[in-house]
Amino acid sequence: MSDSQSYRLEDFIPFSPEVYFRLVERINEAWWPLQFLALGLGLAALAAAWRGRVRVALVLLAPAWAASGIVFHLQRYAELNWAADYFGGAFLVQSALLLGLGLFGRAPERPPGRSPMAWVGAAITLFGLVGYPLIASVGGHGWSRSEVFALHPEPTVLVTLGIALVVLVGVQAALAVVIPILWIGIATLTLAALQANWAWVLPGVMVFALAGVVADRVTARGDTAGGG
Repeated sequence: MSDSQSYRLEDFIPFSPEVYFRLVERINEAWWPLQFLALGLGLAALAAAWRGRVRVALVLLAPAWAASGIVFHLQRYAELNWAADYFGGAFLVQSALLLGLGLFGRAPERPPGRSPMAWVGAAITLFGLVGYPLIASVGGHGWSRSEVFALHPEPTVLVTLGIALVVLVGVQAALAVVIPILWIGIATLTLAALQANWAWVLPGVMVFALAGVVADRVTARGDTAGGG
């Protein structure tokens, strides 16, 4: 019993923080300057979502998940972690799911949403595109180790979660966010094990997203009561 209690979270991570963040840096070096193209893709997806172009927004997200799954997990992270092949497979599944929802789903082309949940979703999307990449620099790792949408998992997940809040409801929303939420849990534990001082950011975003959902429900009930 004493041996099992002596394990720490970092004992389950088979690499050091320097090795992990050097991997992030290597990806940025290999794909420079496509980071700007990825940013444009994310902004285009947000613009489509905000205009109510549900299908376009989802289709634009699909290649980002495929790129992150292949470039980060299957090509690089697999060198460090045996589970990376499974993570990469999950990212490819998410890519196919978003593409399927965009092309064949029943998500309506609807007017731009201005609900509390839509505003929260837009804020999360912009944070994933612009804010999260700044974290590495603020955390002392430098610009070269910034994690960006479509190449690295966390910002890709945040952008997808945000856009899902803007445009999706019901079963399709649930399908679209299962893998992103699971990855937030995995990434939070990984960052905590690596003693990254921003490990709290991802669960903080989840709390913010939940607050948006709750506010949206409260507003909808108030509108219903007022209409009645």
